[in-house]
Amino acid sequence: MMNNRPFPVLCAVAVSVAVFLGGCGRATSGAPLTSGDPASAQPSTMSPSPAGSEAGAVLQLAVYYLGEERFWREADGQPVDRIRLYREFHRLPAGDSGPQAKTTAAVAAMLDQASALDPDYSTGWPSSARVRQVRVDGDTVTVDLSGAATNSVGAEAAQQAVQQLIWTATAASGKPGVRLLLDGEPVSELWGHVAVGGVLRRAPALDTLAHVWLIDPQHGATVPRTFTIHVSGAVFESTIQIRVRQGDQTVNKRFVTVAGSAAGHFGEAKATLTLSPGTYTVEAYSESAVDGRPTFVDNHTITVG
Repeated sequence: MMNNRPFPVLCAVAVSVAVFLGGCGRATSGAPLTSGDPASAQPSTMSPSPAGSEAGAVLQLAVYYLGEERFWREADGQPVDRIRLYREFHRLPAGDSGPQAKTTAAVAAMLDQASALDPDYSTGWPSSARVRQVRVDGDTVTVDLSGAATNSVGAEAAQQAVQQLIWTATAASGKPGVRLLLDGEPVSELWGHVAVGGVLRRAPALDTLAHVWLIDPQHGATVPRTFTIHVSGAVFESTIQIRVRQGDQTVNKRFVTVAGSAAGHFGEAKATLTLSPGTYTVEAYSESAVDGRPTFVDNHTITVG
């Protein structure tokens, strides 16, 4: 991942890099719930169960976060940073395990400023935001928030924060539509940047999600000496590089082919590694079509037991 720093206050820069086009599309432009999510499989390394959660179901729920990814423009070789969604799975108390309870738990975690396992990920919502109520009606989940009426972010971060909510709520509820309320009332525009009236749907994955995900192991995980790396991507030549570093030393490097990525879709791949006990940084990335530099880097620090 990129350095952990505030998101840029700008709209996405128009770029030409194969099929990877960023932009500030409307929150209501839709991708079906059943497509575009680059991995339905959950990682084997999970966050610990929350304290005091014995009374209700504790489920592994997907939570989406904002992060920066970098690539290089073909035209002039200059770096471009843009905001994309990354996903973690968290063990969360989900009440009766129904869609309403699961959505409430997942969105509450998404709003928590300190919930992301990876310090490179963060929420795009203000620290005052809270879940007031969640309701499920047919194919739509209504999320009512308080403390979210104002937010000091630019257009790109605002757009992706709304998608962060949509992707999290639809993953938890299994419903394709999201209706947003603020303090119990409908709202047509959020933070001066994003139209949020009516039923919102997932924007196209290529415009929204990071182009490389290191799905498993998750950041901070402890794994056995032999473990599986699970990656996803929509990348140049369908190839994701995997590099393992210990300090400044590279101890393992290989590549995997992500099926389907060549057609501009997300594909997945796995690789098995064996490492000596210790702490490592695992990096997943593509090599730039411009000059071979690492691009779309996602990295996690893990402990091999």
